[in-house]
Amino acid sequence: MSYRGLNLITRQAIVRSTFRHANLLTRNNISLICHDRGFFFGKRREPKCDLKNQSIVQEDGGRKAAWLGDGPLHHGWFDGTLTTYTAIRRGPTVGGKEMLGTRVMKDGKLEWKWITYDQAIEMSDHVSQAIRKLGIETGEESKIGIYSKNRPEWVISDMSLHNFSNVSVPLYDTITNDDMHYITNLCELKMMFVDLEEKTKQLIRDKSYLPTLKYIVQYDKVSPETKELARENDFQIWSFEEFMEMGKREKPRQHVPPTPETLATISFTSGTTGRPKGVMLTHLNLCSATMSCDEFDQKEGGDGYLSYLPLAHIYERLCTLANFSIGSKIGFFRGDPTLLMEDIQALAPRSVATVPRVIDKIHKGVMKQVVDKPVKRMILKAALAYKLHHYKMTGKATRGTWVDKYILHKIQMLLGPNIRQLIIGAAKSDASSLEFMRGAFGIEVLEGYGQTETSGPTTIQLVGDTRVACVGPPMACCLIKLVDVPDLGYFVNQNGGEILVKGYNVTSGYYKNPDATKSAFTEDGYMKTGDIGRFTPEGSLQIIDRRKNVFKLPQGKFVAPDLTETLYTSSRFVQQIYVHGDLQKPWLVAVVVPDPDHLAGYAKLKHGIEGKTYEELCNTPVLAEDCLRHFVQLTEGHKRPRYEGVYAVHLTPIAFTAQNGLTTPTLKNKRNALAQFFKTDIENMYKKIEATELTELAQ
Repeated sequence: MSYRGLNLITRQAIVRSTFRHANLLTRNNISLICHDRGFFFGKRREPKCDLKNQSIVQEDGGRKAAWLGDGPLHHGWFDGTLTTYTAIRRGPTVGGKEMLGTRVMKDGKLEWKWITYDQAIEMSDHVSQAIRKLGIETGEESKIGIYSKNRPEWVISDMSLHNFSNVSVPLYDTITNDDMHYITNLCELKMMFVDLEEKTKQLIRDKSYLPTLKYIVQYDKVSPETKELARENDFQIWSFEEFMEMGKREKPRQHVPPTPETLATISFTSGTTGRPKGVMLTHLNLCSATMSCDEFDQKEGGDGYLSYLPLAHIYERLCTLANFSIGSKIGFFRGDPTLLMEDIQALAPRSVATVPRVIDKIHKGVMKQVVDKPVKRMILKAALAYKLHHYKMTGKATRGTWVDKYILHKIQMLLGPNIRQLIIGAAKSDASSLEFMRGAFGIEVLEGYGQTETSGPTTIQLVGDTRVACVGPPMACCLIKLVDVPDLGYFVNQNGGEILVKGYNVTSGYYKNPDATKSAFTEDGYMKTGDIGRFTPEGSLQIIDRRKNVFKLPQGKFVAPDLTETLYTSSRFVQQIYVHGDLQKPWLVAVVVPDPDHLAGYAKLKHGIEGKTYEELCNTPVLAEDCLRHFVQLTEGHKRPRYEGVYAVHLTPIAFTAQNGLTTPTLKNKRNALAQFFKTDIENMYKKIEATELTELAQ
């Protein structure tokens, strides 16, 4: 860090101190700063409504977006764009050229290879004509599976189905065989698009479990061996190129475009508990949900977006649809999480949709670089304090201050030079990570809230709202209402209630599951989310609990393990964490995947432990005890009751991943799977706690 940079920080601190002690911010002088914040920082960015009044209470207790006034709910972002068919075709009319990109090796260098909007639309037509040749009927009665990682062919396949109003059924790349069989049979899939040959072989081997499946289109080339295996088992199989060529030779049939009410997709829940349910979503549902993009800082035609969350999940599906409708180009990451940052830098997107675990890793990764460098750490903290002050004063994120130029530029280039926004969803975020991203990167970080059943988002934080732990007001397409949950001690007029949603983005129900559909809705048509929330005085929603994950301890206290996990995620010990509770035990316990670098450095610094592997460090009792001690400090520091904290910690080197079945594809913990996987370790923690309790009683 240069002397000039240090001097600038010092001077800024003096200026702020002078204002504080000279009472320049008293009521008599308020016009100097608040009436024109441009005096120091530039004018405040104008939000779409008064940030102190973001939602309006309706007669039935529901709330709607304040900017609607007395008007009705809206049902589309653009007039006339109420199906995915028309939304995608809008892209090239507003300047969209390149549409779908992958990084390929050319002359020893990785370069982006692009498919244009016009090419993608033409390719989708060829695929849909080939589907017609197979005799698969047009309309929503015909359902076709897509079983693949993110790639251009995924999107083109989905487009091809909607050319003739067919229904897409995405399957997670990490789905279990049992769930894959269940979904295929439930939806009576005759045809499946797959990416890899190993999946094709698995489908053929599982023929006896998949009686309806007849046709497989493989995105990669098909080997002679697999073609022979398919022939022997009465499957018809093509590579994607072969299938397109077959459709190209067909006499073109006129498209049968969907209406807004046509079923577009059956999106299966990621299955954090129990069997996945098929959420039925129409084209109107999906296009209504794109209204969340009102807050996206994007221009029509040509902006970049990086796709890495699974397209089988409604969150990423909605984000890509919204980007297509404004002509953005979407680059797909290479599939390796360790290369994600490199792919982002190569594409230099304007926005990225992500999940809390990713921003937490970025936050900890940067802070790790300065942990043993006191001067740099002090400078970074001062720079972050200045940027956050700037953000709160102006309501706008920027990279144009002197702090950005002299201190934060290198950090900011981790996400590329063009990044303007991160959209956060899928789980509750850690406040310190959110503030770090806003300050260090100088970008808008907007939290949203939604579910598969609501086609993705129901709320999104408004640009200009600088608070954390809020997910914004209802979108213009829906109403949100809270209702009492007496058995958990939540009351709307006191501290919150269960979140209910009604609107154009809400599903009509679960496919072939009338009982689940009936139990999911109230008599007045609101859908039950199972989440507990409250509205701030400003009319912005806060998520405070998850009804299904809240339980009563034997001493009569209610706890939400999810909230405890969010609190402990800020610990530098933690890379991943699962907090477990037992209805018969008065204590919470935690299984922690520790950060390898921090654990090794800490063991050496605090205990002189060197030369041990990561696995050996995880089995070192004193390190687990120190981790527990830090958790207790966090619980006390955040003024949380002791029973909401953990009483024992088990360190494990086994990461929670979608591949080993311990997380969903969007990296949320699968609580039942984790409880079973670590059953022995959890039992041992409880035995240790009980033994300690007995010892203390005996003394």
